[in-house]
Amino acid sequence: MTTEPEHTDPVPVPDLTIPLSAADARALGDDVGQMAMRLGAVLHGLAQLRAGGASTEDLATTVLMSNGLMNRLEGIRDAAVRQHAARGGSYGDLATSMSVSRATAQSRRDTLLKKDPSEMERWATHGD
Repeated sequence: MTTEPEHTDPVPVPDLTIPLSAADARALGDDVGQMAMRLGAVLHGLAQLRAGGASTEDLATTVLMSNGLMNRLEGIRDAAVRQHAARGGSYGDLATSMSVSRATAQSRRDTLLKKDPSEMERWATHGD
């Protein structure tokens, strides 16, 4: 009789690969590394939340990185909505991509177009 666990193989750790073409990577420049770092920190924070026992400093870092990532993602989304409108995209197509009703998509797009692009929207389109 053995006292060793039945499965001694370590839990496999998947590699995280984000497929980008060389042209995409060049267009994004240093932002590729910044976005990957933020995503990695947020995923680490998620793991800590699930495992429990995260320190207040760990939690504050998760909040900070989540906010930074969300701000950039919102800028990307808003820039895409604005360009979708500029290129004649329909409210119906926008509604489908947002998983909302056509009326909601129309309201969100029209509200966005009444405002100047945000700092993060400008970042998304120009990398500044």
